[in-house]
Amino acid sequence: MSISIIGLTKVFTKDKRRIMALEGFSLDVPEGQFVCLLGPSGCGKTTVLRIVAGLETKTSGRVLVNGRDTEVSRPKIGMVFQEFALFPWRTARKNVEFGLETRRVPESDRTLSSQKYLEMVGLRGFEESHPRELSGGMKQRVAIARALATDPELLLMDEPFGSLDAQTRNLMQRELLRIWSATGRTVLFVTHSVDEAVFLADRIVVMTARPGKVREVIDVNLPRPRDRTSQDFITVRGKVLAELDEEFEKARARELSLEQINENH
Repeated sequence: MSISIIGLTKVFTKDKRRIMALEGFSLDVPEGQFVCLLGPSGCGKTTVLRIVAGLETKTSGRVLVNGRDTEVSRPKIGMVFQEFALFPWRTARKNVEFGLETRRVPESDRTLSSQKYLEMVGLRGFEESHPRELSGGMKQRVAIARALATDPELLLMDEPFGSLDAQTRNLMQRELLRIWSATGRTVLFVTHSVDEAVFLADRIVVMTARPGKVREVIDVNLPRPRDRTSQDFITVRGKVLAELDEEFEKARARELSLEQINENH
């Protein structure tokens, strides 16, 4: 599934103030590509994902999936959040089957599908475990399996490993690449970690400080599996950091300006 985001703008209203989160954000994601969004806090990364997923309305612009406007088509999209968002009273299997239940998929087919994807994410033997019995990494594996079980053509991931410890996070990154390679899904992935983006992505989209737009698109032409200690990896990471640092400085300058305005009033 390919994505074309054209001139996307989003304005929120808060306390009678208009806040422009996105302004003219445009991006093309070819089918099967793994793309990461990076940028300062508040630049609209998650808003882009939510609009593509249909969870947030846009102010203007267009989102096309396979050339068709998402407002008239119903693309098959799976989404994974930073919070595991699992139902505590349901087993791993039943959590994975939830989306299939809402689509009225027969029980026998649900069972086959949940087993397939639980095994794919490495959770064979934990099908009947409840979330309280699983580690953080295992919970996120269940969330990924749940997203895949509905057979989405596009996988949206909003900082899915942000709450994990460093060791588990690195493990989950490798697992995600294995799953992505096996399924061939198009992935749009939000992260705050430059290291994570360089390790995972085919392309890294660096966003500007709010209002968010595309500052730079950086191709990561490194063979997988990637060595985080290699000079090539470090060079790409340095290039991304240089782009981000300028946007962080802009964001900080705006915050200081707003603080001064508030103090004067």
